[in-house]
Amino acid sequence: MKKEIFVVGAAIIKDHKLLAAKRSANRSLGGYWEFPGGKIEKNENPEQALKREIFEEFGAKSIVYEKLAGTFLQEYDFGIVTLKVLYADLDSQIIKTIEHDELRWVSEEEAVHLNWAPTDIPAINALVAKGF
Repeated sequence: MKKEIFVVGAAIIKDHKLLAAKRSANRSLGGYWEFPGGKIEKNENPEQALKREIFEEFGAKSIVYEKLAGTFLQEYDFGIVTLKVLYADLDSQIIKTIEHDELRWVSEEEAVHLNWAPTDIPAINALVAKGF
């Protein structure tokens, strides 16, 4: 049986643009774009995990306020990833990036043309269909 990995991603939208993060080339799924976020640890709910991950990865505080409908699954050779996406706002500036080669604010049109991690593609499509 494959390992189950539960992750949370942030749909951070400002001025009708989404914050997209490009995974560092030396990491698993390196070079793919993703929602900022990460693994949900034991005894954490998705909201707690997202706030922790945004702070660890970017040195920024965040406000989590709503869940994007749906849970998104993808099977990889290393395990099965289950993604939940939550809407969030940054409550402070990004002061570092430790797991991404690039951060970019993208429009809906730009978002659909990025090379997203397979787990994130249905979530991006749902987000674009809803509009931002």
